[in-house]
Order: sequence, then C-alpha cells, then structure tokens
Amino acid sequence: MENITIGQIAVAIAFIAALITGGVKIKDSVKKWLTNTLKESFDAQTKQIEEVKRTVDNIQTQLKTVDMENTKNFLTTEIASLKRGEVKSEIEMQRFKEEYDHYINALKGNTYIKEEYEKLKAKGWI
Repeated sequence: MENITIGQIAVAIAFIAALITGGVKIKDSVKKWLTNTLKESFDAQTKQIEEVKRTVDNIQTQLKTVDMENTKNFLTTEIASLKRGEVKSEIEMQRFKEEYDHYINALKGNTYIKEEYEKLKAKGWI
C-alpha cells in the first residue's frame, strides 16, 4: 500500500469510469435493440386487436339489426292477428307486451307499431 502513486489511483479511477461508461452504453444498446424488436411484435398485435374490435363492432351492429327486425316481425304478426279478432291466451299477451316493451325501451323503436299498439289499447284489445 505504501508504493501506490497518485498516477496509479488516477489510472484506476479512469478504468472504473470507462467500465461504467461502457456498461451504460451496452445497456442503452440492448434496450434500443429490445425496444425495436418488441415494437414490431406489438405493432402486429395492435393491428390484429384493432381488426378484432372492428369485427366485434360489425357483429354487434348486425345483431342489433336482426333483433330489431325480428321484434318488428313478431309485433306486426301479433297486431295483425289481434286485428283479425284472434283471441290470445294470457301468456301470449304477456309475451306480446314483453316484446313491445323491448321494442320501445331497448331498441328505441317508435313507428307504426307504436301507433297500432296504441289503437288496439284504446279499443281495449290489449
């Protein structure tokens, strides 16, 4: 220990500083490489996720359309049969009212079906 010179200490400090700087540079290079590699994978997955979201949105739109059309078909058929004087059972009338409520509240339907429903209700048929 007695023979250590200031020059040797300076060389040791410079060596340690070079090791630290080299380590930081290696870490930055690895980080950049990993980021670029993972970014490509994530970009591809993001595109796939967006495509799935679009598909789900399309399916939801189609389901709502099918629901609306089927509900209108059922209500129209039932209204026509009531107008012809067909007698419905209590359970058939309950189902008719459930579908009508679904049409008005969930589907926000408000057309000729509502007008016909109100006419039938005014006559006491519903």
